[in-house]
Amino acid sequence: MISDSIQEQIAKGENISTEFKSDATALEDIAQTVCAFLNTHGGTVFCGVTESGKLVGQKFSEATARQVHAYVSKKLSPKALFTVSVDAGDGGDLLSIDVPAGQDRPYVCGTGIYVRTGAHQTVAADPTSLRRMVQLKGATPDRWERRPAVGLEDEDIDQREVQRLVSDSESHGRFKFASSEDTRSILREVGMVTSRGYTQAADVLFAMFPDRRYPQTRIRFVRFDTDKGGDEYKENHVFAGPLASVFERIFEAIERNVPIGAKFRPGVAQRQDRPAYPFDALREGLINAFAHRDYASFSGGVAVTIYPNRIEIWNSGRLGGGLKVENLSKNHPSLPTNPDIAHVLYLRGYMERIGRGTQKIIDSCREYGLPLPKWEDEPSGVTLVISGPERRVELVAALNERQEALLNVLRVGDETSTDDYRTNFAPNLSERQARRDLEKLLEIGILTRTGAGSKTRYVRSKK
Repeated sequence: MISDSIQEQIAKGENISTEFKSDATALEDIAQTVCAFLNTHGGTVFCGVTESGKLVGQKFSEATARQVHAYVSKKLSPKALFTVSVDAGDGGDLLSIDVPAGQDRPYVCGTGIYVRTGAHQTVAADPTSLRRMVQLKGATPDRWERRPAVGLEDEDIDQREVQRLVSDSESHGRFKFASSEDTRSILREVGMVTSRGYTQAADVLFAMFPDRRYPQTRIRFVRFDTDKGGDEYKENHVFAGPLASVFERIFEAIERNVPIGAKFRPGVAQRQDRPAYPFDALREGLINAFAHRDYASFSGGVAVTIYPNRIEIWNSGRLGGGLKVENLSKNHPSLPTNPDIAHVLYLRGYMERIGRGTQKIIDSCREYGLPLPKWEDEPSGVTLVISGPERRVELVAALNERQEALLNVLRVGDETSTDDYRTNFAPNLSERQARRDLEKLLEIGILTRTGAGSKTRYVRSKK
């Protein structure tokens, strides 16, 4: 489905960072616009939308998305990070091309260089704007991921990770390498080998032991027994190795330590067991931490901490480009701190949409009925806090058949009493035990109470 943030962006109309296309057939125009976004402030091309912002009624497939991505990627130089996604809407499908602001300007499309204007047009760069891009590039030092990896030799590269890059990229239809055997050729195509040798991004992503050169690449995972932390913990691990491998191992630890709760669906007698937290949100939050952290700081890193009532994911990065915490719940420009690393994560299928991750986390928590996630931006880094259902998970999982039967009948706003409950669901139960059943539902928050004494009524809440 088309998310609220995307609908809000479309509702604002075309501008310097948004362009509408009725279909996805004008590939050359789309490629030039992507190039212009990279050279300006980033943006999104929406295909399947009229100039007035209405869905045309197009049908797009994942094959269409792969075709668009392959065409645009081939036209661009240097290689750039952007994503192509398909969403189904009531009025038709939407194909979105999300483009972050490029960090290797100027970008060339074919033989031309393009920029966006305030009149929401894609135009060829004039001498002034081209000179500005060249001067800015000359004055900007190499970012950490582009610097030479001192001490990294061919034998340090994990060939399995390199081959997984090739196979994952091709299986997702995101890139086809000219050579699938030569390691340096493969990594050169994703900007990880230069005239100075392997880059530090290549070290982080593909070396067997990157922590020997960069101890800050070690990732800590802790599960505490109490909400206040301290010395009482059930698990405490440090993970090291190639980035994707570490990511998978940490996510397995998260899955292992997240409790199982229950959800009731209207008209279904049995409860549906599910994790207490949405794994989509946790996965998105974790991969964002890997992609956006500050790798240059030897005191930096990533840490995942599980408490009884929340999960925190910290990384040693900062919100860049003037972004504030309150901007994360809205549509905002994508400013990847490490675009080379993010590009490889996208090719391998770990990242799906550039610049939409925070909205995905919010939507997943909302669908789960959890409090909205919170981000804290401090000098030490950015922390994502996803609050859980606290004790409700344990309590819901322990409901008896009588309570489940009641919840399958009551709709939001419906009410019952102790006598009604006993008559319809627990005829052999004492009045005292019936009240205990209802009190537990009150404690969880599924019921609320009105009145007192003999006039007490229990009302089905929205939870």
